[in-house]
Amino acid sequence: MLGGYKVIGLIVPMLREYIQSDLYRAVANRVVEYGYKMFIYNSTSDFKFDDNYSQGEKSVFDYIDYDVLDGLVILGEAVKDEELLEGIVRKAREHGIFTVSVDKRIEGCCNIEYNYYSAFEAIVRHVIEKHGCRVINIMAGMKGNKFSDERLECARRVMKEHGIELEENRIQYGEFWTGPTIAEMERFAKSGLSMPEAFICCNDSMAMAVCGWLKGRGYAVPDQIIVTGFDGMYEEQFHIPRLTTAKQDTELAGMKAVDAIAAHLEGRKTDNFYIIDHKVVYSHSCGCHPINYREASGIIFPLFDMISEDNKTDTFILELDDTITACETLVDLSANVLAYSSVYGWYYYTLCINRNFMSLSDDYQNYINDSSSADTDSLSLILCESFDGVSCPPYCSEEPRMFRTALDKYNIFIYWAIHFQSLPVGYGISALSTGTDGFTKNEDFRRFAKYSRNLNHSLEVANSQSVLKKVINKLQELYIKDHTGLLNRNGFYDLIHKKLDEALQSGEKKYLVIISMDMDGLKTINDKYGHAEGDVAINAIASALKSVWGENELCARFGGDEFTIASICSEDPNDRGLDITRRIKEHLESFNKASGKPYRVRGSYGIWYEVIKSHMVTDDLIKHADDLMYKEKATHMESRYSRQ
Repeated sequence: MLGGYKVIGLIVPMLREYIQSDLYRAVANRVVEYGYKMFIYNSTSDFKFDDNYSQGEKSVFDYIDYDVLDGLVILGEAVKDEELLEGIVRKAREHGIFTVSVDKRIEGCCNIEYNYYSAFEAIVRHVIEKHGCRVINIMAGMKGNKFSDERLECARRVMKEHGIELEENRIQYGEFWTGPTIAEMERFAKSGLSMPEAFICCNDSMAMAVCGWLKGRGYAVPDQIIVTGFDGMYEEQFHIPRLTTAKQDTELAGMKAVDAIAAHLEGRKTDNFYIIDHKVVYSHSCGCHPINYREASGIIFPLFDMISEDNKTDTFILELDDTITACETLVDLSANVLAYSSVYGWYYYTLCINRNFMSLSDDYQNYINDSSSADTDSLSLILCESFDGVSCPPYCSEEPRMFRTALDKYNIFIYWAIHFQSLPVGYGISALSTGTDGFTKNEDFRRFAKYSRNLNHSLEVANSQSVLKKVINKLQELYIKDHTGLLNRNGFYDLIHKKLDEALQSGEKKYLVIISMDMDGLKTINDKYGHAEGDVAINAIASALKSVWGENELCARFGGDEFTIASICSEDPNDRGLDITRRIKEHLESFNKASGKPYRVRGSYGIWYEVIKSHMVTDDLIKHADDLMYKEKATHMESRYSRQ
């Protein structure tokens, strides 16, 4: 129980499909009637194929909090991955959650099944008894398919009861799809057999394909040939003629599922098995209802509206992709995700990014580090959150801040996975309404599926661009910087020319001061104490140079023990050069006192300066500084830099 509420979970992949969305509405409406809350765990894959995207979609089920669920409804037939389904059921059982499986028998669950057989039998009887058909073709699905074989045997039995033999060459296998059905119709047309009085099809998709083929050959349905379907597909409502078909009674199934959970929670006895009859609909394609073309035109207008809305959605998604992939900071990313998610998150919306995912933006780590929570490993980045129009910029938390408040107001929340192909990244939550709870309906799952999938893609591109930017920056840094963090020769010359151009453009009289520095005794340190100690000494020099590196200075290591400092100034250049060398020496002296090393790190220096002018040759100044440095170096004895 969460916050004093009873919470029902719903596992229903592919919510954009009509059967899944119909079951959702039935369960949701019943949940609202009971005053429960419902968490939907949705994916855009049914996991029939084990591709990378499906692997990523599975991660939504990792966010099921079994500790807060009081009941669970699973549309079992829609989850094609048996291992995944078994894992969810096992975890629910371990947590003592009463689980209802709809349309698939699962051991240990309360099972609700549809009676396909009786409805198909009713259609076959109707064709024979009502319409007097004796020559009948059966358009079956795939050979060996359970549903297809059951319906084929049902037709054979009913026809036999009426003294009609189902001829083997009048059994066609359309495999439940349009293409194979058309191929079967072409094959039958070449067989030399007469056209039947009726085509009884094992699903609507094949029935509509048969109607289209017959119309193309000049046959009138139902005047010359009757056609029936099965399953009550969503697309059938836009077909002319409307099909005689049978539909799953998802409304009754959804009600039964929630009623069973309610009975269990209240301690009342509940059955562990329910059988739900299909609704048989007799319509145009068998001749029971004449085609009303005025009614048909009324069906076409909603279809045009749907196409228009789909076009708007596609444009919307392209804009979302362009905008999100152009974001450079998490704040921009957050604001734009929310701006383009308002269509699907009127009430509550959030995106949570996993704690261990660190490359979405350069400033991601800052949000983790700035969190006041002691246990940062348990944090997620809440990329964005909105509740009733109030939005939050990115922040880190163990759960979204406004979710509990949203739970007090709304009943239905949908979870979906955020992932980059097979890599789980996080999850999203949105509050939904079917319209029966007093709020405006906002559950267009066809467009939501497009949106969520493209949002994943947009975030992945934004992430890839961020990673690419980091790689480019790193390569650029490697091109211009030494491993000590000082500029290398390339970096020095690239930047000094820019500095000189800026100085000339200022119009002021400025000087370029060059300090050439060479470390004393590096070979002795390497020979006596090893190259690791030589690296320590070099890094000590680098640290000293960094300590004087300001806005007007450049510090570089030209190689080995050779270092160069450039400074641009308006004041006395000699004083500037002496001040820089003094500060370097003081830094090194502090190192020598604290290091405990058996050697001292020191250097020789040469200072040269000139007024900055056009076409200045920097190498000439460096050579003059080098000459002065070598003169000083010649006066130094190696023994001065050893404590031995």
